[in-house]
Amino acid sequence: MQKLVDFYTQNVRQYLDEYHRVRNRLRALSFSRLFLFSGTIFAIYLLRNNIEWAVAASVIGMSLFLFFVRYYEDTKIKFRTIHALVKINEVELRVLEHDFGNLPTGEEFLDAEHEYGHDMDLFGHGSFFQYLNRTKLSEGKVALAELLTSNEIDSIAAKQETIDELAQIPEWRQRFSAKASLMENEVAINAVNRWLRTYKTFVSKHFRWIPSSFLVVTLSLAAGIYWSNWPHQFLLLWILMGLGITAKYYSKILKLSQKADKVKATFKQHSELLKTIENTAFKAPQLRFQKQRLQKTQRTASEAIRVFSGLLNTMDYNNNIFYLIFGNGCFLGALLTAYKIEVWIKKHHEDVSNWFEVIAFFEAYNSLANFSFNHPLYSYPSLTDRPNLLTCSQLGHPLIPEHKNVRNDFDIHDEQFFIITGSNMAGKSTFLRSVGLCVIMANLGLPVYAKSCVYSPRKLVTSMRSIDSLYKGDSYFFSELKRLKKVIEKVEAEAYFVLLDEILKGTNSHDKAEGSKKFLARLVKAGATGLIATHDLSLCDSANAFKNVFNYHLDATIENDNLSFDYKLKTGVSKTMNASFLLKKMDLI
Repeated sequence: MQKLVDFYTQNVRQYLDEYHRVRNRLRALSFSRLFLFSGTIFAIYLLRNNIEWAVAASVIGMSLFLFFVRYYEDTKIKFRTIHALVKINEVELRVLEHDFGNLPTGEEFLDAEHEYGHDMDLFGHGSFFQYLNRTKLSEGKVALAELLTSNEIDSIAAKQETIDELAQIPEWRQRFSAKASLMENEVAINAVNRWLRTYKTFVSKHFRWIPSSFLVVTLSLAAGIYWSNWPHQFLLLWILMGLGITAKYYSKILKLSQKADKVKATFKQHSELLKTIENTAFKAPQLRFQKQRLQKTQRTASEAIRVFSGLLNTMDYNNNIFYLIFGNGCFLGALLTAYKIEVWIKKHHEDVSNWFEVIAFFEAYNSLANFSFNHPLYSYPSLTDRPNLLTCSQLGHPLIPEHKNVRNDFDIHDEQFFIITGSNMAGKSTFLRSVGLCVIMANLGLPVYAKSCVYSPRKLVTSMRSIDSLYKGDSYFFSELKRLKKVIEKVEAEAYFVLLDEILKGTNSHDKAEGSKKFLARLVKAGATGLIATHDLSLCDSANAFKNVFNYHLDATIENDNLSFDYKLKTGVSKTMNASFLLKKMDLI
């Protein structure tokens, strides 16, 4: 923990020092630009009687001025990047203190129908997503949410290797995140992809040589006027012809120009992120595969996007009256640019979505790697296909601060079912969520909150919270029955790890007891593996009826009129109930 604090604290100090240096440089550049511009104007004024020197002064002065403008813009980007790096490290210092309540909650991904997301507090305030997520782009955020809810158990070893490699290059991850944080997309990525896929060309494919031929005629007419005294009306008519051809397509050119103006920043900014990936050598197969997705054409993805961004930027030239008249009149400039854009779209429209997906992949896995880096004492599960489904030493809940966390050893084998009893507030639900998050994290390829873990991959399904729906006309009890039906359907179709918490709460005690026993019996018959937490001690009799059902409990102690909990998992049935004690303690009875 202290090493992490030292790492992030040192980064904050280093980047703050650099931040102040670059800010001072920006101020100096601002004054330099003003001084250079004023000096150039003054020099031209002094040399106004000597046209050659005045022109030379203007050319030199404006060239230097443009150089300083470009240098200023590059320095400004560096300044913003450093500022972003300061913020990134400050966030990590706060999260290490378990202060993450101001980070994005991911509540837009809440889904009460999901197999486990709602029950496991994956999204919302104080959720695992809020604790884990460091994505900066909306597509990265979506990719991370999809990973959390995918319930996929394939390629876990490859995922572990990917996360571990990225975890070991924190500077690279932070630079990537800093660049991503500077992006301000006016148009959503899915809208850009849709535009590229559905774009309809309007410039003929035979147009390739026409602008060049048109320019040759323009230059020939100009040369004839200059050297052979041809009537200048020839050139004027030719330019008018070029403007007429352009005018024929003006509405379509204008529409393309307006779209280009909106999406060009998106492409330019993504080019920087793609270049960061392309310039890095990776070892993990998943990372190498993602990088290879950027190199399927003669150009790399960043180069192709840089070219496209330049073409989109060229469409803005039509806002300049000089280019609008002479660029289009002399060589059909707008149509030429439109043609090049359409050729690019035809060639790369399918590639672009892949390139954006690569960025989203790195965004999502950067968050997972950051989590791994921040938890060096967590352990990557050892994967096995043996019957010991989940064996953990000192398993804890990742969202509970270290000083409050009580950790348990836990060992469950395939087709075993544990009944967890205990008094109110003894920690039954928290323990179930500790196990559930362990399964989710293991399936993601993350290290889990345990000293050691052996895991045979299994999908997860839960029924821990049920929500009534006035909109659908579902009562609480019917909503729970539908949830339990989903659990049964999944378990009988394939192997799942099941977590149940106080099922059939919406009916009377006798029905609840009988129904719970029969439901558990059906799960056992289907070969299900999992845990069920309950206050109903009669359910514990199932351990006598089935050899693969076992009783465990979390206890409470009432001593000297004080209630205490140790949150330790023990074998057997709970003997302590505390509802009456708590009612009396709070002066309710």
